[in-house]
Amino acid sequence: MKILKKFEILARGKSGKIGIGLGTSEFHNRKILTAIFNFLEKYSPEFYVFGNKESLNHIKDEINTNYESSIFLIHSKLPEKSIFEFLKDNTINSVIRGSLSSNKFLENLKEQLNVEVINRLALLETVDGYQFFYGPVGIDECNNIDDKIEFLENTKKQLELLKIEPIISILSGGRLGDIGRTSTIDTSIMIGEKTVAIMKERYPNLAITHDEILIENAIKNKSNIIIAPDGISGNLIYRTLVHLGGGKAYGAIYMNLEKIIIDTSRVGELTEIEGALLLALALS
Repeated sequence: MKILKKFEILARGKSGKIGIGLGTSEFHNRKILTAIFNFLEKYSPEFYVFGNKESLNHIKDEINTNYESSIFLIHSKLPEKSIFEFLKDNTINSVIRGSLSSNKFLENLKEQLNVEVINRLALLETVDGYQFFYGPVGIDECNNIDDKIEFLENTKKQLELLKIEPIISILSGGRLGDIGRTSTIDTSIMIGEKTVAIMKERYPNLAITHDEILIENAIKNKSNIIIAPDGISGNLIYRTLVHLGGGKAYGAIYMNLEKIIIDTSRVGELTEIEGALLLALALS
C-alpha cells in the first residue's frame, strides 16, 4: 500500500478545522483555493484561510457557493502570527503554511509554541511513483550527529503512530572507499556509519543501513525513510527531485509537537497542497 493511501484511510470521516496561509502571489493563492475545492469534494473539514487584505482579495470573489459554508477568510496584517494564535486557542486544530513566508512562519512557530528545534519529515514520490518519507528539508536542520539521532527518533515515533514499519536509509558524502579524499567527505561517511551503529545499538531489530552516497540503492531497497547527509544537501535533493526530476511532494510534517503543523513550499504544485491538506486532516 502506498503511504499516501494510509493517510487517506486515516482521514475518512474526520471533520477537522484546518488553517492555511496565503502569501503575496496571486497565482499560488488561487492554487491553494483550487486545492481546497478539490479536497472538499472528498472530505468535510472547515478551512480557515489567513491572509492580509491584498492576498484575500486574490480569492474572495472566487469562492464556490457550494463550499462557502466550509471556508472562512481571516483577515490579518500579520497572518503568520494570527494562524498560530487560532491554533493555540483551539479554534483550528491544524496548520498548513501554504504560501506564507517561511522565515516569518518559522519565527512565529518557535516563539508562540516555544519550539527550539525544528524537525520536518517530508513525504515524497519518485517519477516512477515510489513514495517515501524524507529529511532533512531545511538548510539549518540535522547538521550534526546528535541532531540526526534526534531526527531519527522522532521519525521512528511518527511512523509507529502511522503503523508503518520503518526501513531507514542513511546517506553520506561518499562511498566507504572514498575515505581519505577530503576531511569533509571523511566526516560525512563516519557520521553515516556512527548513526547506524547508535540506532542499531538502541534498536537491534531496526531495519537501517548506511547507503553511503548511493541514493539510488535506498529506492532499490524499498526504504521508506531516507535521511540526507545534512540540511543543505537535503534541500538540494528535495528540489532536484520535485522541481527538476518529475517527482512529487505531499507536504512535510513538523514532528514531535503537540500541535499538527504541515509545511509546504511557497511554489508547491497543486498535488503538494492537496497532499498537505490530507496530512493535516489525517493527523488531526
